Amino acid sequence: MGGNISEGASPEDLLLREPPVSAKPLYDILNSSSRGYKIFCAIRSGANLGLFDELVLPRTAAEICELLGTDATITKAVCDLLVAIGILDGGAGFYKNTVVANVYLRSDSPLNQLQTLTNLAGGFKLWDKLGDLIEDGPIRVDEEEIFEDNLVFSLASEALCGELQRTISIISEIPEFQRARRLLDLGGGHGLYAILATMVNPDLWAFVYDLPEMVEQSEIYIKTFNAERVETIRGNIFEDNLGGGYDVVQLFYNPAGKNPRIIPRIHSCLNDGGLFISKHAFYERGDLSKSSLLDLEWNLTSFRGVKKKENIYSFEGDLFFEDYLKCLERYFSIIKIVESHHFAGYPLSKFGDALDSKIIVAKKK
Repeated sequence: MGGNISEGASPEDLLLREPPVSAKPLYDILNSSSRGYKIFCAIRSGANLGLFDELVLPRTAAEICELLGTDATITKAVCDLLVAIGILDGGAGFYKNTVVANVYLRSDSPLNQLQTLTNLAGGFKLWDKLGDLIEDGPIRVDEEEIFEDNLVFSLASEALCGELQRTISIISEIPEFQRARRLLDLGGGHGLYAILATMVNPDLWAFVYDLPEMVEQSEIYIKTFNAERVETIRGNIFEDNLGGGYDVVQLFYNPAGKNPRIIPRIHSCLNDGGLFISKHAFYERGDLSKSSLLDLEWNLTSFRGVKKKENIYSFEGDLFFEDYLKCLERYFSIIKIVESHHFAGYPLSKFGDALDSKIIVAKKK
């Protein structure tokens, strides 16, 4: 017989007696993993096929199959599973979207999460290569390549589910923001924070500053939301001129966010008394890990540009939170620090989770 039997046990003992150590802890983990992945596949497959688009009104399994051109037995089984987990309503042989499915899984819904599902699926493909990566090391990519895929669109979809609105609500309460006329959104990506800022402050013009590849995606959302007072600027935060005359500069979830080199550059482009608003996952001295799962995912890729450190959202040159505040206070007066439970979105155990991020609002001295 190959492999090890329990130490000191005979083959007969293996058959006659239960193992001395219960398999339940391991099986609980495997069961949760297996169930979660299969449910994800059912939701994503349904979304990709347009199932939720067809179930605004109640339909039978036969009607669904005719509309989608799908196998009758598997289609019914998928719908029954989606009923069991609360994504669909079912009864009397009919299936219909729940409110959640109508809002987040129909392709014609402005809040649909299809990009988020795609991003999650892409992450699973990366994890499928874990055995090779353990042996060969991380996949090397340009920083821009990660965002050129669908990540920006996924992050935008996720932000629309609450973090965007909560963040701007916090900022909009600050008197200096209410009086602001020009805002610079550094590394603004999808630009939704700048767009919403101009909606809550009707006198505000906003400028999304990012790499050329990112700005192209910002412009999609600017057009989608008809944001007439939002413009884009192509540039590198560290290397190019940031301009000047801004009343607010915001820097959210950016590789440059915790590097001391950026602070005097931001100070220089702000008007006297202007606001600098930072939102990042900071590490304090003595912190070991925010998430061992995401630390591992973080290390499956390496940037050719900015060099990562071992923990999720950490880069070479980053300051610890205590040191960041000291550096910031040379140039700014800190108005408030907001903990993540006041603004963070809902975690998905992937790159993009807010974890224990903080919003720091500071005023130029």
